[in-house]
Amino acid sequence: MVLTGANLVLIPATGLADLVRSVEHMEPIPNATETIEDFFARYTGYLSAGDLTGLADIYHYPALAVTARGCLAITDPEQTRDFFAQGQSYYRSRQIQGVRARDVVTDVEVPGVWVGRLVLENLDGEAQPVGQERNAYQVVTLGDGTRRIAVTTPLDAYA
Repeated sequence: MVLTGANLVLIPATGLADLVRSVEHMEPIPNATETIEDFFARYTGYLSAGDLTGLADIYHYPALAVTARGCLAITDPEQTRDFFAQGQSYYRSRQIQGVRARDVVTDVEVPGVWVGRLVLENLDGEAQPVGQERNAYQVVTLGDGTRRIAVTTPLDAYA
């Protein structure tokens, strides 16, 4: 029995047994195969190269994009490829040729989940800074130890 507020909730014995069995057989939480700094170096490498496949592969599906205007579920790699394909022409039109991660801040890291923020510094063709974007991320670790972005939040965007 579980008491919740003024209500008494009965959990059938089979339901409780199933819950206990599922907890007993949980897989261990994997260790990441790369540091978070190396992960974001790989991510910004894909951004700089315009590697749409690499960018699609670095996200967990479903993923979530959170802005001040709301949340968008990203359910498949094609959405990611389309988003970054549109972004490439926008950035190239502003002479942005590359991106690097700076000021990586870990807010919380527990086994399997990293939560933090960083600055994506936009670079011109001479690798000189021409702007920056602040973003927050939640990154999960998969069973094989690879990291994937589960939630992204552009901190400078209002739309």
